[in-house]
Amino acid sequence: MAETPQVEQTEQEGKSLDTGVLIFHLPTNTKCRIAAWVRKGTGQVTVNGVPVTKLLEEGKVRRFEELLRTLRRERLKSVDVELTIESPQWTEILSPPVLAYAINEALTNLLGRL
Repeated sequence: MAETPQVEQTEQEGKSLDTGVLIFHLPTNTKCRIAAWVRKGTGQVTVNGVPVTKLLEEGKVRRFEELLRTLRRERLKSVDVELTIESPQWTEILSPPVLAYAINEALTNLLGRL
């Protein structure tokens, strides 16, 4: 039987991490898991390709003091984090306070693994 070659990921490529965050939206019976891709970088945090700062400006994520503090954490300044919410309609079904809390929890969980 042939052995499957293992691919090593470099710091430039990054790595996929489970954030441990699962949001359940009862009215639509939708589950939204948040996954992350982390690589060496300059502290950029995006959600489904959109910078968190833009989501805050647009009001899609509520300004949440804990989230703002987490975004300023020293350990996040040396990596780029791409969060992916695994539901195409996440912006329509998740309220700004729920998104802020979920993003903060995802980042907090990631900080423990960096």
